[in-house]
Amino acid sequence: MRVSPKHQRIRTVYVKFPYHSIRECCVCHHLMRKQYPTGGHLYREFDGIVQEIRILYCCRNPKCDLYQKPYNPSPMTVLPYKRFSLAVWQWIGREGRIFHLNPQQIQDRMIEDFGISISLTTIQNCLNELDIYLANQIDQKTMTILLTQKTILLALDGQKPDKEGNALWLFTDLLSQRVLHVSILQNADALTLHTIVEQILTTFHVSLCGLVSDKQNSITAMHDTYYPTIPHQYCHFHFLQNLWNHLEVKDSHLHSQLAKVVNHLYILRVSKQITGDFGELGRQPIRTILAKLEKQLRKVLKGRTKKFENLRGIQAHDRLTEYVQEMNTSLTTAPSSSYLVKLLKQTVCELQEILTQEATTVEECKSLFTQFQKIRKDLGDESQPKDQKIAILDQHFQTIWEQVQGKEGKPSIDDLRSFLPQKDTSLIKIQQEWVRLYYSYRPGLFTYYDFPIPAKTNSIMESSFGEEKGHLIKRSGKGKVGSQIRIRGEYELKQIYAGKEEVKQILSQLENSYEREDIQQGLILLAARQAEESENWQNTGNLSTILDELFKQIKKPEKIRENRSGR
Repeated sequence: MRVSPKHQRIRTVYVKFPYHSIRECCVCHHLMRKQYPTGGHLYREFDGIVQEIRILYCCRNPKCDLYQKPYNPSPMTVLPYKRFSLAVWQWIGREGRIFHLNPQQIQDRMIEDFGISISLTTIQNCLNELDIYLANQIDQKTMTILLTQKTILLALDGQKPDKEGNALWLFTDLLSQRVLHVSILQNADALTLHTIVEQILTTFHVSLCGLVSDKQNSITAMHDTYYPTIPHQYCHFHFLQNLWNHLEVKDSHLHSQLAKVVNHLYILRVSKQITGDFGELGRQPIRTILAKLEKQLRKVLKGRTKKFENLRGIQAHDRLTEYVQEMNTSLTTAPSSSYLVKLLKQTVCELQEILTQEATTVEECKSLFTQFQKIRKDLGDESQPKDQKIAILDQHFQTIWEQVQGKEGKPSIDDLRSFLPQKDTSLIKIQQEWVRLYYSYRPGLFTYYDFPIPAKTNSIMESSFGEEKGHLIKRSGKGKVGSQIRIRGEYELKQIYAGKEEVKQILSQLENSYEREDIQQGLILLAARQAEESENWQNTGNLSTILDELFKQIKKPEKIRENRSGR
């Protein structure tokens, strides 16, 4: 650090043996001998520039491991080779990893609160090192937990952050809720996943008591090939989501049809300058007179679908039905010659037409929704023993199958084939797909009864993926963060699973566990990951270098023959 004495005053601090303890060796407790001071370490603290000189001591006991090895047991106030104090580093870590601020926001807060200006590059480098440090410390705690636990209940899933790049795969233990491994995979086939699982078992010295997954083909293939005797639970959340998706798409189409009519009602699309004769009110703009009604009609369309709980299409249909009934009741006593009544009758007519037109779709959606809620309730009921729960779910889907068997040319369950949710899929086809899904999931839907804990789902993993993406979007200010997920996803996910309190505790103990060699190795891996991710970015190539390499390859260029014709 370069400091001009004319502009900034340097405060010298001598760090001696801890004042509260006798000068004795921390290993053998023999007396220590004062040796010599260090050359000094210049760094920036919140309140100015500090020159720290540490007085080193040596154990007098020849049998001690610290004999003739100078050291000072006083707590560190600055990390080795760093230009800013430990307190500054910890503050940056808390702002960046607890409150998820980006380097620009951290820089602005530091200038405003402390009057310290640190470059964005320095702040980013600091955060990079802290990410690696946190990941290492979290891994060490995970190792400690698993050495005692001795077995894992493995949950695994992949995250595809964008169409172009590779997927991020996360492997966690549901017993301890710790991250075991994070990989960026181009091809997550059964062999690749098996290799990673074996690596996890070897690294943590644990056995595998079960698997939980969303029933991806590669995961089921890995299980069936390499771990056929290990219980494999299929995620309840993904099973219900596959059922729900067909219902949601159908309901979403219903909502769009209702929205199309409502938004094109005359009273909502007429120009705000068009007026009408409203009796005692005189000629007034139509939109002004009917502003409250317009607001209510538009509000109907703003409902949102809440996964597994409500559907916006059904909600909008029911509310519009109520409005039509209320308007009809009001119109029975109103003078028929009134211009307002004519407008309302026209509105009621248009709404009634779309409600009648979509009546069948509404009934189908409501029927499916009722069936779904019964399935969801019974699947989540933990008061039932395993055999009874299987019997109840079997009965649900057997009843559905009896209603649709033989229709759409499907006489048996083996004839059913999967298809993507579509807006115009019939009720019969959706029910047939539900039956197919159930019997596809059934072998692994109730396996959790054999686990140490009732682990029915890996939904925590899904929510962690969402939280990870949210943090990166917040810091970058961009919606597309696929590259950042592959570069920094490992750090984010480990911190999310560890929790804020553990991250805070690790940061508070930074001086005791900071290993420079481990950090340097982590930075090399981070740089390699960044280089690999940015390889195909635009404007990353040097055109002159590319041309030079091309010219070197052409050792004997062909001579261009002159065309002498016509000379």
